[in-house]
Amino acid sequence: MSPRSWVPARLIRREFERHIRRGGTVVHGHHNRNLVVELAHPLALFVGVEKGRPGKFRTPLRTVEVVPRLWDENAVLDAVRPYVPDVPRCLRVVGDTALHTYAEGAPLSRRAPHGTPVGERTLERIAAIFGQLSAVPASALPERPRDWPEDGESGDFLRRLVDFVEKRVHRPNRREFGRLFDDLGIPRHAMDRFRAEADGLRPRPFGLLHTDLHRDNLIESPAGELSVIDWEIALYGDPLHDLATHLVRMGYVSDERERLTELWRREMRARGQGDRLAGMKRDLDLYVDFEIGQSVYPDTLRAALALPPDADDAAFARATDRVHRALRNARGPLRLTALASRDTVQEALRAWHTDRGRSGGPPNPALDGRTRGTAREEPEPRVPQGC
Repeated sequence: MSPRSWVPARLIRREFERHIRRGGTVVHGHHNRNLVVELAHPLALFVGVEKGRPGKFRTPLRTVEVVPRLWDENAVLDAVRPYVPDVPRCLRVVGDTALHTYAEGAPLSRRAPHGTPVGERTLERIAAIFGQLSAVPASALPERPRDWPEDGESGDFLRRLVDFVEKRVHRPNRREFGRLFDDLGIPRHAMDRFRAEADGLRPRPFGLLHTDLHRDNLIESPAGELSVIDWEIALYGDPLHDLATHLVRMGYVSDERERLTELWRREMRARGQGDRLAGMKRDLDLYVDFEIGQSVYPDTLRAALALPPDADDAAFARATDRVHRALRNARGPLRLTALASRDTVQEALRAWHTDRGRSGGPPNPALDGRTRGTAREEPEPRVPQGC
């Protein structure tokens, strides 16, 4: 069945509201609130699916901006569906809420939590997903901004990522978080290394990048097949960046990390993409370092903003663990001369929290719905009523 375009928008909106009021399973990520609900008539009929099938109502969260966004997610899903099997299908959009088909199965993280082996068959399937991404032609993708780096200009692509971190994450948040960054020992020019070393990247054909391919975004069916969800921060650029973010966020055991990298090479060669392997060792290491290094900003911002006004010792301990882990991981990539101790991290968080309380700032802009100080909200995407 196909969505019924003749259905008036007001009826679709009414049915959206009725299903959302009825409630279901709520899942929050960093970027969206997802509500999984069985679709009843007449909405199931309106959007062209079988009654009783689960659907996912997906609404962007208002939160600090820490990742670049290039396209509307629903446009990406339409573009990749012919090349990547079982991606969610956008059924309808009302306002800022999209209704997607629901990927049956469980996140890979449920069977294999972060830091545990995933197994050879799963590694092969993940490598195949990268191969499928490499097959998506640029002509099938949504339009890119005029100033987006040209195909193959890997140095310009990394500099674009560095500029985003500096101009949209670090500098705009210095007014409210600058003292916290300084107390943690994060250098003010932490990204300079990556801007300078971008000149040494080998030119490499660009492609579609998911940029967030980790265990929670890989849905495993009972038969062990994998489908990919959460395409909202997909980019077009150097495929080694996608491999690097995957290696960092997946939490592989060391031998599986090496094995996945080799399977990625094999997949590229098998698909006639051997030119993506030029200079791979040096360039992949740089992209991995960049991913780890830039993560100190979102990890610090999210940990601090998650602290409630009446944060207790347990809340500060959780925030401290997250920030200290990010600093420890970034010590090499950011070339930190010293690593803040756990006590220093917690003292810095407590001082920031106290100062914020005195200034009257909201405990969390993701919940408050406003921007205070210079903590920025991600813009609400403007999307069409259909998909």
